[in-house]
Amino acid sequence: MLLAILWGGSGLSAQPKTPVWDQTHMRKYFHPYVGKWVGQWTITDVEGVIIKRITLQQQYWWDKGHLKGLMSFEDRGRLSSLTSDIYLQRGEIISEVVNTEERNFYRAHPNDEHILWTPMKNEDVLRRRITETIEQRDGATWFISEGFERILGDQEKTRTLLFKVELKKVS
Repeated sequence: MLLAILWGGSGLSAQPKTPVWDQTHMRKYFHPYVGKWVGQWTITDVEGVIIKRITLQQQYWWDKGHLKGLMSFEDRGRLSSLTSDIYLQRGEIISEVVNTEERNFYRAHPNDEHILWTPMKNEDVLRRRITETIEQRDGATWFISEGFERILGDQEKTRTLLFKVELKKVS
């Protein structure tokens, strides 16, 4: 899932002065996403115990005013992928994320430091959140995504999983 921007010390803001986004501001804000990224996706419980660590690749590109994304990874011996499509809808930034099991829509809440993605389905708003930043570290550009997901488990017991994705830009 996907996206936001923090350029260490640049002080440049790509945000429009009003809450309504247009194509120019969206392109400027998301331009640093374009390219290929590689790294790790770590899933933990709330105590920080690692449940799973997955190596993944992610790529973003522009297509007819939409920022398209493709993430691929191997999980339990199976090659998996998900796609994202970030676009404008009535002045809001929307992301559609699709994997083999489901399709989810998120609304962007960007600021100069990061972007918060919240589910558009009311029943998921308190169940899932994602924050993304792009930062400069050790002479490289990094995409950082952090969030949580609450899962209803056996006997109606809720389990919360935390995740962090750290990807280094390679092209």
